[in-house]
Amino acid sequence: MRLKVILFFIFLLYLVILGKVYLISIASHNYYDLLSSNNIHKKIYLKPVRGIIYDSNHIPIAYNELRFSLLLKPHLKEKELNQTLQFLSKYVDIDEKVFKNYKKQNSVYNHNYIPILEYIKYNKLFNVFPLLLQNKNIKIESDYLRIYPFKEKLSHILGYVGKANQKEIDKNPSLKYIKITGKNGIEKSYNKELTGKLGYKEVIVNARNKIIKELNVTYPKSSNIELNIDSRLQTYIFNLLKKENKKGSIVVMKTTGEVVAIVNYPSYDDNLFVRGISTKEWKKLINNHFNPFLNKAIAGVYPPGSVIKPALGLIAISSGRLNPYKKIFCPGFIEVGKRKFRDWKVGGHGMVDIFKAIKRSVDVYYYKIGLLLGIDYIAKHLRRMGFGKKTGIDLPNERKGIMPDKLWKLKRYQQGWFIGETLNASIGQGYVLVTPIQTAVDTALMATGKLPVPRIVKKVDNKIIKPNLQDVLSKKEKRYIPLIRRGMWEVCNAPGGTATNYLEKLPFDIAGKTGTAQVHSIPQDVKKRKREDELAYWKRSHAWLTTYGPYKHPQFVVTAMIEHGGHGGHAAGKVVSEIYKKLIQLGYIKVKGKR
Repeated sequence: MRLKVILFFIFLLYLVILGKVYLISIASHNYYDLLSSNNIHKKIYLKPVRGIIYDSNHIPIAYNELRFSLLLKPHLKEKELNQTLQFLSKYVDIDEKVFKNYKKQNSVYNHNYIPILEYIKYNKLFNVFPLLLQNKNIKIESDYLRIYPFKEKLSHILGYVGKANQKEIDKNPSLKYIKITGKNGIEKSYNKELTGKLGYKEVIVNARNKIIKELNVTYPKSSNIELNIDSRLQTYIFNLLKKENKKGSIVVMKTTGEVVAIVNYPSYDDNLFVRGISTKEWKKLINNHFNPFLNKAIAGVYPPGSVIKPALGLIAISSGRLNPYKKIFCPGFIEVGKRKFRDWKVGGHGMVDIFKAIKRSVDVYYYKIGLLLGIDYIAKHLRRMGFGKKTGIDLPNERKGIMPDKLWKLKRYQQGWFIGETLNASIGQGYVLVTPIQTAVDTALMATGKLPVPRIVKKVDNKIIKPNLQDVLSKKEKRYIPLIRRGMWEVCNAPGGTATNYLEKLPFDIAGKTGTAQVHSIPQDVKKRKREDELAYWKRSHAWLTTYGPYKHPQFVVTAMIEHGGHGGHAAGKVVSEIYKKLIQLGYIKVKGKR
Protein backbone atom coordinates (compact mmCIF):
# COMPACT_ATOMS: atom_id res chain seq x y z
CA MET A 1 0.00 0.00 0.00
CA ARG A 2 2.83 2.36 0.90
CA LEU A 3 4.47 1.68 -2.45
CA LYS A 4 1.25 2.52 -4.28
CA VAL A 5 1.01 5.88 -2.48
CA ILE A 6 4.64 6.71 -3.37
CA LEU A 7 4.08 5.72 -7.00
CA PHE A 8 0.91 7.85 -7.08
CA PHE A 9 2.79 10.94 -5.87
CA ILE A 10 5.61 10.30 -8.36
CA PHE A 11 3.04 10.00 -11.15
CA LEU A 12 1.32 13.21 -9.95
CA LEU A 13 4.67 15.03 -9.93
CA TYR A 14 5.35 13.91 -13.48
CA LEU A 15 1.93 15.18 -14.53
CA VAL A 16 2.66 18.61 -12.99
CA ILE A 17 6.07 18.74 -14.72
CA LEU A 18 4.54 17.70 -18.06
CA GLY A 19 1.81 20.36 -17.64
CA LYS A 20 4.43 23.03 -16.93
CA VAL A 21 6.49 21.96 -19.93
CA TYR A 22 3.35 22.16 -22.06
CA LEU A 23 2.55 25.67 -20.81
CA ILE A 24 6.10 26.95 -21.39
CA SER A 25 6.90 25.25 -24.68
CA ILE A 26 3.52 25.23 -26.41
CA ALA A 27 0.78 27.29 -24.74
CA SER A 28 3.05 30.27 -23.86
CA HIS A 29 5.22 30.00 -26.97
CA ASN A 30 3.66 33.02 -28.71
CA TYR A 31 3.91 35.16 -25.59
CA TYR A 32 7.58 34.40 -24.97
CA ASP A 33 8.36 34.62 -28.67
CA LEU A 34 6.91 38.15 -28.74
CA LEU A 35 8.70 39.07 -25.52
CA SER A 36 11.98 37.78 -26.93
CA SER A 37 11.44 39.69 -30.17
CA ASN A 38 10.83 42.92 -28.27
CA ASN A 39 13.94 42.44 -26.27
CA ILE A 40 16.23 42.08 -29.28
CA HIS A 41 14.52 44.21 -31.92
CA LYS A 42 14.93 47.97 -31.64
CA LYS A 43 13.88 50.95 -33.77
CA ILE A 44 16.31 53.89 -33.86
CA TYR A 45 14.78 57.10 -35.23
CA LEU A 46 16.75 59.23 -37.72
CA LYS A 47 16.14 62.99 -37.79
CA PRO A 48 15.64 64.66 -41.17
CA VAL A 49 17.72 67.72 -41.98
CA ARG A 50 15.39 70.70 -42.37
CA GLY A 51 14.76 71.69 -45.98
CA ILE A 52 16.62 74.62 -47.54
CA ILE A 53 14.74 77.74 -48.66
CA TYR A 54 15.93 79.38 -51.89
CA ASP A 55 15.00 82.67 -53.51
CA SER A 56 13.85 82.88 -57.14
CA ASN A 57 17.48 82.82 -58.35
CA HIS A 58 18.23 79.67 -56.31
CA ILE A 59 20.25 81.62 -53.74
CA PRO A 60 20.00 79.91 -50.29
CA ILE A 61 18.20 82.28 -47.92
CA ALA A 62 17.64 79.78 -45.08
CA TYR A 63 19.97 76.82 -44.64
CA ASN A 64 21.56 74.58 -42.00
CA GLU A 65 25.06 74.59 -40.53
CA LEU A 66 26.48 71.48 -38.81
CA ARG A 67 26.90 71.96 -35.07
CA PHE A 68 27.26 69.74 -31.99
CA SER A 69 25.60 69.46 -28.60
CA LEU A 70 27.18 68.22 -25.36
CA LEU A 71 24.99 66.14 -23.03
CA LEU A 72 25.60 64.76 -19.54
CA LYS A 73 24.41 61.50 -18.04
CA PRO A 74 21.44 61.99 -15.70
CA HIS A 75 21.45 61.31 -11.94
CA LEU A 76 25.12 62.21 -11.43
CA LYS A 77 25.95 62.90 -7.80
CA GLU A 78 27.33 66.33 -7.05
CA LYS A 79 30.93 65.20 -6.70
CA GLU A 80 30.87 63.27 -9.99
CA LEU A 81 29.05 66.13 -11.70
CA ASN A 82 31.70 68.64 -10.56
CA GLN A 83 34.49 66.35 -11.72
CA THR A 84 32.84 65.92 -15.13
CA LEU A 85 32.31 69.69 -15.53
CA GLN A 86 35.90 70.34 -14.44
CA PHE A 87 37.07 67.88 -17.07
CA LEU A 88 34.89 69.57 -19.72
CA SER A 89 36.13 73.06 -18.82
CA LYS A 90 39.60 72.15 -20.13
CA TYR A 91 38.17 71.97 -23.65
CA VAL A 92 35.03 74.12 -23.82
CA ASP A 93 33.71 77.21 -22.06
CA ILE A 94 31.68 76.28 -18.96
CA ASP A 95 29.91 78.73 -16.69
CA GLU A 96 27.56 78.63 -13.70
CA LYS A 97 24.49 78.46 -16.00
CA VAL A 98 25.54 74.99 -17.17
CA PHE A 99 25.53 73.66 -13.60
CA LYS A 100 22.13 75.25 -12.86
CA ASN A 101 20.64 73.97 -16.11
CA TYR A 102 21.73 70.41 -15.35
CA LYS A 103 20.32 70.58 -11.83
CA LYS A 104 17.01 71.92 -13.17
CA GLN A 105 16.55 69.08 -15.66
CA ASN A 106 18.00 66.28 -13.51
CA SER A 107 14.68 64.83 -12.40
CA VAL A 108 14.36 61.33 -10.96
CA TYR A 109 11.90 60.66 -13.80
CA ASN A 110 14.32 61.73 -16.50
CA HIS A 111 16.49 58.91 -17.84
CA ASN A 112 17.73 60.75 -20.94
CA TYR A 113 21.06 62.50 -21.27
CA ILE A 114 20.72 66.20 -20.42
CA PRO A 115 21.87 68.83 -22.97
CA ILE A 116 24.14 71.43 -21.37
CA LEU A 117 25.78 73.10 -24.36
CA GLU A 118 24.19 73.41 -27.80
CA TYR A 119 25.20 74.52 -31.30
CA ILE A 120 28.97 74.22 -30.74
CA LYS A 121 30.93 74.86 -33.92
CA TYR A 122 32.68 71.92 -35.54
CA ASN A 123 36.14 73.50 -35.36
CA LYS A 124 35.83 73.94 -31.58
CA LEU A 125 35.30 70.21 -30.99
CA PHE A 126 37.33 68.71 -33.82
CA ASN A 127 40.61 68.31 -31.88
CA VAL A 128 39.07 67.22 -28.57
CA PHE A 129 36.37 64.89 -29.90
CA PRO A 130 38.17 61.61 -29.00
CA LEU A 131 39.07 62.86 -25.53
CA LEU A 132 35.49 63.79 -24.67
CA LEU A 133 34.12 60.48 -25.91
CA GLN A 134 36.33 58.60 -23.43
CA ASN A 135 34.31 60.03 -20.55
CA LYS A 136 31.33 57.77 -19.88
CA ASN A 137 29.31 60.71 -18.46
CA ILE A 138 29.53 62.76 -21.65
CA LYS A 139 27.59 62.28 -24.86
CA ILE A 140 28.06 64.23 -28.12
CA GLU A 141 25.23 64.62 -30.62
CA SER A 142 25.34 66.24 -34.03
CA ASP A 143 22.78 68.95 -34.74
CA TYR A 144 22.06 71.70 -37.25
CA LEU A 145 21.78 75.42 -36.66
CA ARG A 146 19.37 77.31 -38.92
CA ILE A 147 21.12 80.23 -40.62
CA TYR A 148 19.43 83.29 -42.17
CA PRO A 149 22.17 85.10 -44.13
CA PHE A 150 20.00 88.10 -45.11
CA LYS A 151 19.05 88.78 -41.48
CA GLU A 152 16.48 91.61 -41.14
CA LYS A 153 16.00 92.00 -44.90
CA LEU A 154 13.96 88.79 -45.26
CA SER A 155 12.83 88.10 -41.71
CA HIS A 156 9.14 88.92 -42.16
CA ILE A 157 8.96 86.53 -45.11
CA LEU A 158 11.05 83.66 -43.77
CA GLY A 159 10.13 83.86 -40.11
CA TYR A 160 12.31 81.64 -37.92
CA VAL A 161 12.56 78.27 -36.17
CA GLY A 162 12.72 77.50 -32.48
CA LYS A 163 12.44 74.63 -30.01
CA ALA A 164 9.14 72.79 -30.20
CA ASN A 165 6.98 73.21 -27.10
CA GLN A 166 4.80 70.47 -25.62
CA LYS A 167 1.67 71.67 -27.43
CA GLU A 168 3.46 71.44 -30.77
CA ILE A 169 4.87 68.00 -29.90
CA ASP A 170 1.37 66.77 -29.01
CA LYS A 171 0.17 67.82 -32.47
CA ASN A 172 3.19 66.28 -34.19
CA PRO A 173 4.88 63.54 -32.09
CA SER A 174 7.88 63.38 -34.47
CA LEU A 175 8.96 66.77 -33.05
CA LYS A 176 9.97 64.88 -29.89
CA TYR A 177 12.98 63.68 -31.89
CA ILE A 178 13.36 66.57 -34.35
CA LYS A 179 12.98 69.20 -31.57
CA ILE A 180 12.93 72.20 -33.92
CA THR A 181 9.83 73.65 -35.61
CA GLY A 182 8.80 76.70 -37.63
CA LYS A 183 7.49 79.55 -35.52
CA ASN A 184 6.69 82.28 -38.06
CA GLY A 185 6.73 83.17 -41.76
CA ILE A 186 7.38 80.54 -44.45
CA GLU A 187 9.13 78.44 -41.79
CA LYS A 188 5.73 78.08 -40.13
CA SER A 189 3.31 77.98 -43.07
CA TYR A 190 5.42 75.33 -44.87
CA ASN A 191 6.68 73.65 -41.69
CA LYS A 192 5.36 70.20 -42.64
CA GLU A 193 7.29 70.18 -45.92
CA LEU A 194 10.47 71.70 -44.47
CA THR A 195 10.49 69.43 -41.39
CA GLY A 196 9.89 66.29 -43.44
CA LYS A 197 9.46 62.77 -42.08
CA LEU A 198 11.49 60.79 -39.57
CA GLY A 199 13.55 57.89 -40.81
CA TYR A 200 14.45 54.87 -38.73
CA LYS A 201 16.76 51.86 -38.47
CA GLU A 202 15.48 48.48 -37.33
CA VAL A 203 18.30 46.70 -35.51
CA ILE A 204 18.99 43.67 -33.32
CA VAL A 205 20.76 44.39 -30.05
CA ASN A 206 22.25 42.14 -27.38
CA ALA A 207 21.71 42.31 -23.64
CA ARG A 208 24.17 45.19 -23.40
CA ASN A 209 22.19 47.18 -25.97
CA LYS A 210 24.95 46.81 -28.52
CA ILE A 211 23.84 46.62 -32.14
CA ILE A 212 24.72 43.22 -33.56
CA LYS A 213 22.71 43.38 -36.79
CA GLU A 214 20.99 46.02 -38.93
CA LEU A 215 17.76 44.72 -40.44
CA ASN A 216 16.24 47.63 -42.33
CA VAL A 217 16.78 51.37 -42.93
CA THR A 218 14.16 53.95 -43.95
CA TYR A 219 15.91 57.23 -44.62
CA PRO A 220 14.44 60.56 -43.44
CA LYS A 221 13.21 62.99 -46.07
CA SER A 222 12.44 66.71 -46.16
CA SER A 223 11.55 69.13 -48.94
CA ASN A 224 13.40 72.17 -50.23
CA ILE A 225 11.38 75.26 -51.13
CA GLU A 226 11.93 77.93 -53.78
CA LEU A 227 10.27 81.33 -53.40
CA ASN A 228 9.06 83.93 -55.89
CA ILE A 229 11.00 86.44 -53.78
CA ASP A 230 14.09 87.97 -55.41
CA SER A 231 16.65 88.63 -52.66
CA ARG A 232 18.41 91.22 -54.86
CA LEU A 233 15.24 93.31 -55.20
CA GLN A 234 14.34 92.73 -51.55
CA THR A 235 17.75 93.97 -50.39
CA TYR A 236 17.61 96.97 -52.73
CA ILE A 237 14.20 98.14 -51.45
CA PHE A 238 15.14 97.55 -47.80
CA ASN A 239 18.27 99.67 -48.20
CA LEU A 240 16.25 102.33 -50.01
CA LEU A 241 13.77 102.65 -47.13
CA LYS A 242 16.59 102.58 -44.59
CA LYS A 243 18.51 105.31 -46.43
CA GLU A 244 15.39 107.50 -46.67
CA ASN A 245 14.39 106.53 -43.09
CA LYS A 246 10.86 105.74 -44.26
CA LYS A 247 8.91 103.46 -41.95
CA GLY A 248 6.30 101.32 -43.62
CA SER A 249 5.80 98.56 -46.14
CA ILE A 250 6.38 97.90 -49.85
CA VAL A 251 4.77 95.10 -51.88
CA VAL A 252 6.05 94.23 -55.35
CA MET A 253 3.88 91.63 -57.05
CA LYS A 254 3.33 90.31 -60.53
CA THR A 255 -0.23 90.96 -61.70
CA THR A 256 -0.69 87.17 -61.67
CA GLY A 257 -0.02 87.04 -57.91
CA GLU A 258 3.65 86.01 -57.61
CA VAL A 259 5.14 88.24 -54.89
CA VAL A 260 8.73 89.17 -55.75
CA ALA A 261 9.32 91.45 -52.75
CA ILE A 262 7.67 92.26 -49.43
CA VAL A 263 9.70 94.77 -47.45
CA ASN A 264 8.90 96.14 -44.01
CA TYR A 265 11.04 98.76 -42.33
CA PRO A 266 12.15 98.69 -39.59
CA SER A 267 12.67 94.96 -39.19
CA TYR A 268 14.46 92.42 -36.97
CA ASP A 269 17.15 89.76 -37.30
CA ASP A 270 15.49 86.32 -37.35
CA ASN A 271 18.78 84.65 -36.30
CA LEU A 272 18.10 86.01 -32.78
CA PHE A 273 15.31 83.46 -32.28
CA VAL A 274 17.04 80.27 -33.41
CA ARG A 275 18.94 79.69 -30.15
CA GLY A 276 16.33 81.42 -28.03
CA ILE A 277 16.13 85.21 -27.84
CA SER A 278 17.36 86.92 -24.70
CA THR A 279 14.95 88.87 -22.50
CA LYS A 280 16.87 92.06 -23.25
CA GLU A 281 16.58 91.63 -27.02
CA TRP A 282 12.90 90.64 -26.79
CA LYS A 283 12.00 93.71 -24.72
CA LYS A 284 13.91 95.88 -27.16
CA LEU A 285 11.78 94.51 -30.02
CA ILE A 286 8.34 94.67 -28.42
CA ASN A 287 8.91 98.10 -26.85
CA ASN A 288 9.96 99.68 -30.14
CA HIS A 289 7.22 102.15 -31.17
CA PHE A 290 7.84 101.41 -34.86
CA ASN A 291 6.86 97.72 -34.50
CA PRO A 292 9.84 96.02 -36.17
CA PHE A 293 8.40 92.59 -35.31
CA LEU A 294 5.14 93.20 -37.21
CA ASN A 295 4.80 92.06 -40.83
CA LYS A 296 3.06 95.29 -41.81
CA ALA A 297 2.37 94.13 -45.37
CA ILE A 298 -0.08 91.44 -44.24
CA ALA A 299 -0.83 92.19 -40.57
CA GLY A 300 -0.56 95.97 -40.35
CA VAL A 301 -4.01 97.56 -40.76
CA TYR A 302 -4.29 101.20 -41.85
CA PRO A 303 -6.98 103.57 -43.09
CA PRO A 304 -6.62 103.35 -46.88
CA GLY A 305 -7.64 106.89 -47.69
CA SER A 306 -8.06 107.44 -51.40
CA VAL A 307 -6.54 104.15 -52.63
CA ILE A 308 -10.02 102.58 -52.47
CA LYS A 309 -11.45 105.23 -54.83
CA PRO A 310 -10.77 103.40 -58.14
CA ALA A 311 -12.63 100.30 -56.93
CA LEU A 312 -15.45 102.37 -55.46
CA GLY A 313 -15.73 104.38 -58.69
CA LEU A 314 -16.09 101.14 -60.67
CA ILE A 315 -18.79 99.89 -58.28
CA ALA A 316 -20.74 103.16 -58.59
CA ILE A 317 -20.60 103.28 -62.40
CA SER A 318 -21.54 99.61 -62.75
CA SER A 319 -24.52 100.07 -60.41
CA GLY A 320 -26.17 102.29 -63.03
CA ARG A 321 -26.62 105.10 -60.50
CA LEU A 322 -23.63 107.17 -61.59
CA ASN A 323 -22.98 108.49 -65.09
CA PRO A 324 -19.15 108.55 -65.41
CA TYR A 325 -19.24 111.37 -67.95
CA LYS A 326 -21.70 113.57 -66.09
CA LYS A 327 -19.91 116.36 -64.21
CA ILE A 328 -20.72 117.08 -60.59
CA PHE A 329 -19.92 120.43 -58.97
CA CYS A 330 -17.46 120.34 -56.07
CA PRO A 331 -17.53 123.50 -53.94
CA GLY A 332 -15.02 122.10 -51.43
CA PHE A 333 -17.48 120.52 -49.02
CA ILE A 334 -20.79 118.71 -48.70
CA GLU A 335 -23.21 119.51 -45.91
CA VAL A 336 -25.16 116.74 -44.16
CA GLY A 337 -27.33 117.84 -41.28
CA LYS A 338 -25.40 120.46 -39.35
CA ARG A 339 -21.98 119.14 -40.30
CA LYS A 340 -19.76 120.01 -43.23
CA PHE A 341 -17.72 117.17 -44.78
CA ARG A 342 -14.78 118.93 -46.38
CA ASP A 343 -12.72 118.15 -49.43
CA TRP A 344 -8.94 118.10 -49.09
CA LYS A 345 -8.79 121.14 -51.39
CA VAL A 346 -10.13 124.35 -49.89
CA GLY A 347 -12.44 126.00 -52.44
CA GLY A 348 -13.11 122.73 -54.22
CA HIS A 349 -12.36 121.36 -57.69
CA GLY A 350 -15.20 122.83 -59.73
CA MET A 351 -16.91 120.52 -62.23
CA VAL A 352 -15.78 116.91 -61.83
CA ASP A 353 -16.34 113.68 -63.78
CA ILE A 354 -15.00 110.20 -62.87
CA PHE A 355 -11.63 110.86 -64.56
CA LYS A 356 -10.97 114.06 -62.66
CA ALA A 357 -12.35 112.52 -59.48
CA ILE A 358 -9.65 109.85 -59.62
CA LYS A 359 -6.89 112.08 -60.98
CA ARG A 360 -7.40 114.82 -58.38
CA SER A 361 -8.76 112.47 -55.69
CA VAL A 362 -11.90 114.58 -55.23
CA ASP A 363 -13.48 113.80 -51.87
CA VAL A 364 -16.82 115.51 -52.55
CA TYR A 365 -17.38 113.32 -55.62
CA TYR A 366 -16.96 110.22 -53.45
CA TYR A 367 -19.11 111.63 -50.64
CA LYS A 368 -21.91 111.78 -53.22
CA ILE A 369 -21.19 108.19 -54.28
CA GLY A 370 -21.59 107.21 -50.64
CA LEU A 371 -24.98 108.92 -50.49
CA LEU A 372 -26.02 107.22 -53.75
CA LEU A 373 -25.05 103.68 -52.79
CA GLY A 374 -25.21 103.39 -49.00
CA ILE A 375 -22.72 101.61 -46.78
CA ASP A 376 -24.09 98.06 -47.11
CA TYR A 377 -23.86 98.13 -50.91
CA ILE A 378 -20.36 99.66 -50.79
CA ALA A 379 -19.05 97.16 -48.22
CA LYS A 380 -20.49 94.14 -50.03
CA HIS A 381 -18.79 94.99 -53.33
CA LEU A 382 -15.49 96.28 -51.92
CA ARG A 383 -15.12 92.96 -50.10
CA ARG A 384 -15.60 91.18 -53.40
CA MET A 385 -12.77 93.31 -54.81
CA GLY A 386 -10.25 92.36 -52.14
CA PHE A 387 -10.87 94.60 -49.13
CA GLY A 388 -12.10 93.48 -45.71
CA LYS A 389 -11.10 89.84 -46.21
CA LYS A 390 -7.90 87.81 -46.21
CA THR A 391 -6.14 87.56 -49.55
CA GLY A 392 -5.04 83.97 -48.91
CA ILE A 393 -1.32 84.74 -49.09
CA ASP A 394 0.79 81.77 -47.95
CA LEU A 395 2.10 83.46 -44.80
CA PRO A 396 0.71 83.07 -41.26
CA ASN A 397 -1.00 85.79 -39.22
CA GLU A 398 -2.63 87.67 -42.10
CA ARG A 399 -5.33 90.08 -40.92
CA LYS A 400 -8.49 90.83 -42.86
CA GLY A 401 -8.83 94.49 -41.86
CA ILE A 402 -12.27 96.09 -41.57
CA MET A 403 -14.80 96.87 -44.26
CA PRO A 404 -17.67 98.06 -42.06
CA ASP A 405 -21.41 97.93 -42.66
CA LYS A 406 -24.48 98.43 -40.46
CA LEU A 407 -24.47 94.89 -39.07
CA TRP A 408 -20.73 95.08 -38.27
CA LYS A 409 -21.20 98.22 -36.18
CA LEU A 410 -24.23 96.79 -34.41
CA LYS A 411 -22.27 93.67 -33.42
CA ARG A 412 -19.13 95.58 -32.51
CA TYR A 413 -20.53 98.60 -30.67
CA GLN A 414 -24.24 97.80 -30.23
CA GLN A 415 -24.99 101.07 -32.05
CA GLY A 416 -26.81 102.13 -35.20
CA TRP A 417 -25.09 103.45 -38.32
CA PHE A 418 -24.94 107.17 -39.13
CA ILE A 419 -24.91 108.75 -42.59
CA GLY A 420 -21.72 110.65 -41.75
CA GLU A 421 -19.95 107.32 -41.24
CA THR A 422 -20.93 106.35 -44.79
CA LEU A 423 -19.29 109.53 -46.10
CA ASN A 424 -16.10 108.84 -44.15
CA ALA A 425 -15.99 105.24 -45.43
CA SER A 426 -16.44 106.51 -49.01
CA ILE A 427 -13.03 108.19 -48.85
CA GLY A 428 -11.30 105.35 -47.00
CA GLN A 429 -11.56 106.87 -43.52
CA GLY A 430 -13.61 106.20 -40.41
CA TYR A 431 -13.76 102.51 -39.51
CA VAL A 432 -12.21 101.28 -42.77
CA LEU A 433 -8.86 99.49 -42.32
CA VAL A 434 -6.86 97.61 -44.95
CA THR A 435 -3.48 95.94 -45.34
CA PRO A 436 -0.87 96.79 -48.01
CA ILE A 437 -1.25 93.29 -49.54
CA GLN A 438 -5.02 93.85 -49.94
CA THR A 439 -4.32 97.14 -51.68
CA ALA A 440 -1.79 95.47 -54.01
CA VAL A 441 -4.26 92.69 -54.88
CA ASP A 442 -7.03 95.22 -55.60
CA THR A 443 -4.65 97.23 -57.79
CA ALA A 444 -3.91 94.09 -59.81
CA LEU A 445 -7.68 93.65 -60.23
CA MET A 446 -7.99 97.19 -61.63
CA ALA A 447 -5.03 96.52 -63.95
CA THR A 448 -6.10 93.16 -65.41
CA GLY A 449 -9.70 92.48 -64.43
CA LYS A 450 -8.64 89.42 -62.37
CA LEU A 451 -8.18 89.18 -58.60
CA PRO A 452 -4.97 87.23 -57.84
CA VAL A 453 -4.22 85.15 -54.77
CA PRO A 454 -0.75 86.38 -53.74
CA ARG A 455 1.92 83.67 -53.50
CA ILE A 456 5.35 83.73 -51.84
CA VAL A 457 6.34 80.13 -52.65
CA LYS A 458 7.10 79.19 -56.27
CA LYS A 459 7.67 75.47 -55.80
CA VAL A 460 8.10 72.73 -53.24
CA ASP A 461 10.87 70.40 -54.47
CA ASN A 462 9.94 70.18 -58.16
CA LYS A 463 6.22 70.82 -57.76
CA ILE A 464 5.35 74.27 -59.13
CA ILE A 465 2.54 76.21 -57.47
CA LYS A 466 0.42 77.70 -60.25
CA PRO A 467 -1.06 81.23 -60.08
CA ASN A 468 -4.66 81.48 -58.89
CA LEU A 469 -6.65 84.24 -60.62
CA GLN A 470 -10.25 84.81 -59.54
CA ASP A 471 -12.90 86.16 -61.89
CA VAL A 472 -14.83 88.46 -59.53
CA LEU A 473 -16.03 91.24 -61.83
CA SER A 474 -19.48 91.40 -63.40
CA LYS A 475 -19.95 91.94 -67.15
CA LYS A 476 -20.79 95.61 -66.51
CA GLU A 477 -17.68 96.08 -64.38
CA LYS A 478 -15.50 94.55 -67.10
CA ARG A 479 -17.07 96.92 -69.61
CA TYR A 480 -16.40 100.02 -67.49
CA ILE A 481 -12.99 99.15 -66.03
CA PRO A 482 -11.07 100.94 -68.89
CA LEU A 483 -12.54 104.21 -67.57
CA ILE A 484 -11.02 103.54 -64.16
CA ARG A 485 -7.67 102.67 -65.73
CA ARG A 486 -7.69 105.95 -67.65
CA GLY A 487 -8.29 107.84 -64.40
CA MET A 488 -5.41 105.96 -62.75
CA TRP A 489 -3.17 106.79 -65.72
CA GLU A 490 -3.99 110.49 -65.25
CA VAL A 491 -2.98 110.25 -61.55
CA CYS A 492 0.59 109.45 -62.62
CA ASN A 493 0.93 111.24 -65.97
CA ALA A 494 -1.56 114.06 -66.59
CA PRO A 495 -1.10 117.67 -65.40
CA GLY A 496 -2.70 117.96 -61.98
CA GLY A 497 -2.43 114.23 -61.25
CA THR A 498 -1.74 113.72 -57.55
CA ALA A 499 1.41 111.65 -58.30
CA THR A 500 2.55 113.27 -61.59
CA ASN A 501 5.07 115.70 -60.08
CA TYR A 502 6.60 113.12 -57.73
CA LEU A 503 7.33 110.23 -60.08
CA GLU A 504 10.62 110.12 -61.95
CA LYS A 505 10.74 109.62 -65.72
CA LEU A 506 10.47 105.99 -66.81
CA PRO A 507 10.69 104.42 -70.29
CA PHE A 508 7.02 103.44 -70.01
CA ASP A 509 3.88 104.84 -68.40
CA ILE A 510 2.52 103.55 -65.11
CA ALA A 511 -0.93 104.04 -63.57
CA GLY A 512 -1.90 104.28 -59.94
CA LYS A 513 -3.57 106.03 -57.05
CA THR A 514 -2.29 108.10 -54.17
CA GLY A 515 -3.77 108.11 -50.69
CA THR A 516 -3.33 110.44 -47.73
CA ALA A 517 -5.00 108.68 -44.83
CA GLN A 518 -5.64 110.83 -41.77
CA VAL A 519 -4.92 109.32 -38.38
CA HIS A 520 -6.64 112.05 -36.35
CA SER A 521 -9.73 114.17 -37.03
CA ILE A 522 -9.67 117.88 -37.75
CA PRO A 523 -12.17 119.92 -35.69
CA GLN A 524 -14.96 121.69 -37.62
CA ASP A 525 -13.89 125.15 -36.38
CA VAL A 526 -10.39 124.79 -37.91
CA LYS A 527 -10.54 126.84 -41.10
CA LYS A 528 -6.96 126.46 -42.28
CA ARG A 529 -5.35 123.05 -42.06
CA LYS A 530 -1.71 122.64 -41.15
CA ARG A 531 0.59 121.14 -43.75
CA GLU A 532 1.62 117.56 -43.04
CA ASP A 533 5.23 118.56 -42.37
CA GLU A 534 3.99 121.05 -39.73
CA LEU A 535 2.34 118.28 -37.73
CA ALA A 536 4.00 116.13 -35.06
CA TYR A 537 5.18 112.80 -36.52
CA TRP A 538 2.48 110.64 -34.91
CA LYS A 539 -0.28 113.01 -36.13
CA ARG A 540 0.81 112.97 -39.77
CA SER A 541 -1.28 111.03 -42.26
CA HIS A 542 -0.20 107.65 -43.63
CA ALA A 543 1.01 107.99 -47.20
CA TRP A 544 -0.08 105.55 -49.91
CA LEU A 545 0.95 105.13 -53.53
CA THR A 546 -0.24 102.01 -55.32
CA THR A 547 0.66 101.54 -58.99
CA TYR A 548 0.82 99.08 -61.86
CA GLY A 549 2.98 99.07 -64.96
CA PRO A 550 3.62 99.17 -67.78
CA TYR A 551 0.24 100.84 -68.27
CA LYS A 552 -0.78 99.18 -71.54
CA HIS A 553 0.62 95.75 -70.69
CA PRO A 554 0.41 95.44 -66.89
CA GLN A 555 3.03 93.09 -65.47
CA PHE A 556 3.77 94.38 -61.97
CA VAL A 557 2.06 96.05 -59.05
CA VAL A 558 4.14 98.25 -56.73
CA THR A 559 2.31 99.32 -53.58
CA ALA A 560 3.97 101.60 -51.03
CA MET A 561 2.60 102.53 -47.62
CA ILE A 562 4.74 105.00 -45.66
CA GLU A 563 3.67 105.38 -42.05
CA HIS A 564 3.03 109.01 -41.11
CA GLY A 565 4.55 110.02 -44.43
CA GLY A 566 2.03 112.74 -45.25
CA HIS A 567 1.00 113.11 -48.88
CA GLY A 568 1.12 109.81 -50.82
CA GLY A 569 2.84 111.07 -53.96
CA HIS A 570 5.38 113.18 -52.10
CA ALA A 571 6.33 110.45 -49.61
CA ALA A 572 6.40 107.45 -51.95
CA GLY A 573 6.87 108.76 -55.52
CA LYS A 574 10.66 108.55 -55.55
CA VAL A 575 10.74 105.11 -53.90
CA VAL A 576 8.21 103.66 -56.35
CA SER A 577 10.08 105.14 -59.32
CA GLU A 578 13.35 103.60 -58.14
CA ILE A 579 11.68 100.20 -57.78
CA TYR A 580 10.44 100.25 -61.38
CA LYS A 581 13.96 101.18 -62.51
CA LYS A 582 15.31 98.21 -60.58
CA LEU A 583 12.72 95.90 -62.16
CA ILE A 584 14.01 97.01 -65.56
CA GLN A 585 17.66 96.56 -64.50
CA LEU A 586 16.99 93.04 -63.19
CA GLY A 587 15.27 92.09 -66.45
CA TYR A 588 11.74 91.72 -65.08
CA ILE A 589 10.36 94.39 -67.40
CA LYS A 590 11.67 94.46 -70.96
CA VAL A 591 11.73 97.93 -72.50
CA LYS A 592 11.02 98.22 -76.23
CA GLY A 593 10.28 101.88 -76.69
CA LYS A 594 7.39 103.57 -74.91
CA ARG A 595 4.46 101.34 -74.07
